[in-house]
Amino acid sequence: MRAYLRLISLLLLFFQLPCLAQEEIVLTDSVVVDTVVTDTAEVRQYNLLLEAGPHQISGVCVMKMVSPTEVIGTVINEFGLTAFDFEYNGKKTKLSNLPPFLDKWYIRKVLQGDMSFFFSNLPKQKDVWKISRKITFSPDGEIHLTNIRFKIKYTFTPIIEE
Repeated sequence: MRAYLRLISLLLLFFQLPCLAQEEIVLTDSVVVDTVVTDTAEVRQYNLLLEAGPHQISGVCVMKMVSPTEVIGTVINEFGLTAFDFEYNGKKTKLSNLPPFLDKWYIRKVLQGDMSFFFSNLPKQKDVWKISRKITFSPDGEIHLTNIRFKIKYTFTPIIEE
């Protein structure tokens, strides 16, 4: 019985090795592609404070400016957990990896609208006031985005690397 167990274990090991090697090659290819994109893209880092009534989410927002109209990024809280990821394609923002308390259609819709407003006005660097949203740029690089209708405030403070 033990001899068969050893034989089965060895057979499984030999059959799994080619599969593991193939997965490793795929991961290596994706890392190479990501490195190529990073070399041509501008990366911006901000401390983010999101205030909605008595609730706050603070953390770090990392954005990769792939082109003037395309942005990919993530918001990570102080504990290192991803709050959400985003992709902006020039018109709309797509959110992904939201935690369950943020993954509601009405919250997702407001976040997408606010982030789209933010990214559409980021290259202009001018204060803009629309009906339900306002964005202001301070001389020290801090960006304030306010959703007037839902009383949500976003404060982006640039992280200066020394």
